[in-house]
Amino acid sequence: MKQNHLMAAELLRVSASAFAAHASSLFLEKLPNVKAQFGESAFSYWQDHFSHRIKELSAALAEAEPALFLSRVRWSQGAFNARNLSVNLLRESLLCLDEVLGQELPAAHRQAPQNYLLAALNSFENLDDRVEELDAKDPLSKLAMQYLLQTLEGNSGMAIKLVLDAHQQGLSLENTYQVLMQAQREIGRVWHQAEVNISEEHVVTLTTQRAMSVLAYQTEKKISNGFTVVSAAVAGNSHDIGVQMVSDFFEFAGWKAICLGGDLPAADIAQAVKFFDSSLLLLSVALSTQLKAVRETVQAVREIDKKCKVMVGGTALYDAPDIWNQLGADAYAASPADAVAIGTRLIR
Repeated sequence: MKQNHLMAAELLRVSASAFAAHASSLFLEKLPNVKAQFGESAFSYWQDHFSHRIKELSAALAEAEPALFLSRVRWSQGAFNARNLSVNLLRESLLCLDEVLGQELPAAHRQAPQNYLLAALNSFENLDDRVEELDAKDPLSKLAMQYLLQTLEGNSGMAIKLVLDAHQQGLSLENTYQVLMQAQREIGRVWHQAEVNISEEHVVTLTTQRAMSVLAYQTEKKISNGFTVVSAAVAGNSHDIGVQMVSDFFEFAGWKAICLGGDLPAADIAQAVKFFDSSLLLLSVALSTQLKAVRETVQAVREIDKKCKVMVGGTALYDAPDIWNQLGADAYAASPADAVAIGTRLIR
């Protein structure tokens, strides 16, 4: 069954553009009012939409994990709601995609992807945007709200001071970083809901990076344990806040921590592991479509250094945390503190 899933995933991946064009044409033919609504950009808009769904379906099939596809459909539903598009259009698009795959895929390889689509369609009434708003009654969430408000009003210095003052007044280092992470998740949520634009999101991200730099500089580190950890976001993942946070926690714990940043090719990560003689590699993955890059990176590292342990984490794994071993990794961690604890056990 796994081999059949892999073949179907590969067929979808290599034919994504053609299948997306076919699905877009069928969709607009069945719903002529949508063509009128979107005007001249209708075909390109929906072709892009179908291309994303096909690639996400391919990624889920490659791991034999339907929850990965379901989570992306859920994300799309939130995006449709935020942009005042009828969520029924998303459902109709999935029906069209199912029809196209039934026509285009070989009979031996169409059942698995159609089953994944059917699971999404059957669960459609229960899908919602699961990203929660900050709770003003929670002290950490309240501080994150204040931090965001100051940043979005152009007072980045004051926002950073709020967080640093809280830390100096007794807020634990882990909770201080949690405030910054909650702020990042919230700005991602409101961007997803089309309430802020990209420039505003960038201001928050850059302010968070500045705050983390100050925290990292001020925090006393434990005596070196002699181990080195390299961390990176895999190819296609440009979000490096989370991986930098995890790297900081390892440094605080006495590790030599090297953060390579975001969107790194597999070969470059492997070379860094070899150059720094790393005992542990941390890989961050944001989207299911980047899981292939995780597997390729792990393979590249194993070819160079079979002793280096590999840990994975990131939002792409929230709905399928148990697939880390399918990717060739040695462990999965859901938070910076967990990563340090699990990483320490791995190398000892």
